[in-house]
Parts: sequence; structure tokens; C-alpha cells
Amino acid sequence: MADEEEGRKPQGPKIVLEREMMPGVWANFARVSHSRHEFTLDFVRLEPDGKQGIVVARVSVSPLFVTQLIDALDANWQRYADRALPEEFRGERRGRGEPEGEGESGED
Repeated sequence: MADEEEGRKPQGPKIVLEREMMPGVWANFARVSHSRHEFTLDFVRLEPDGKQGIVVARVSVSPLFVTQLIDALDANWQRYADRALPEEFRGERRGRGEPEGEGESGED
């Protein structure tokens, strides 16, 4: 609370990255599924032909965490776009090159 009053961001939890995890993994596809109580995100490395892939990480999270993740991704994407993208692309939805109101609707 005192940090917020002085204009500093409060410190979050200390996060430890184990040596074995430092290299991370590469994914170029993700599959999301959910049940009533959790979301599962499968991060996949697809082969160049796109016909086969291997799950390199599976993460299960609560619905609340999904909303927090979306907010964090959106904020980080906006900062990235402001610095890295040409101005004409900055207003486009989530960087997929689709202006608002166009793209997949999820309806069949």
C-alpha cells in the first residue's frame, strides 16, 4: 500500500526459474479447451507441413486466471504494437491484420 502511495508499483511474488526451464520451448500453434471449472492450453510445435505437431507444454488454469491472462496479453500487445508496428496497423484487432468487425465470428 505504501508503494502505491509513493507512485511505485507493488512488488509481485518472487518467481524462480529453474535452470532446466530457462531455454523455454517453441510453439507455433495453440489449442484451447475448457470444462466448467478449468481451461487447458496446449502449446504445440507443428511440423512445417502443418499435418503433425507435438505438444511442448500443457497448462491448465482457472477461468479467473484466463481473464487475467487476456488482460496481461492485451496490455503487453498494445505496448509492443505501439513500438514495433507501423501506425496504420496499430488499431487493428489483436495484430491479426483484421480491422474491427471482420474475421471469424465463431458461427457456422
